[in-house]
Amino acid sequence: MPKGLLKALKILDNYLTPPPAPEEVDETSAEDEGISQRKFLDGNELTLADCNLLPKLHIVQVVCKKYRGFTIPEVFQGMHRYLSNAYAREEFVSTCPDDEEIELACDQMAKALK
Repeated sequence: MPKGLLKALKILDNYLTPPPAPEEVDETSAEDEGISQRKFLDGNELTLADCNLLPKLHIVQVVCKKYRGFTIPEVFQGMHRYLSNAYAREEFVSTCPDDEEIELACDQMAKALK
């Protein structure tokens, strides 16, 4: 897989694993704060930003797997958590195109790249 894609995925994963928001921090705890437990970009509910980013990530995931045999590495835990949270939401899975639909739409472009 191209290094450029891995670099971009790393940057996105870093963005998806932020430190906890102030409301998530227990000031009386001596434990390390770790990472935020928010499910989505701005909290635990889908926002317009998520509705813009998540379908694109889903498409990248499907196309990379189908045409390059590449899956998003497990080391990108923030991205996997983010996508898992999205797939658990009915409003996302019911509006997201099927994998076959994405593959069909990208088939001609993928053939041209070979």
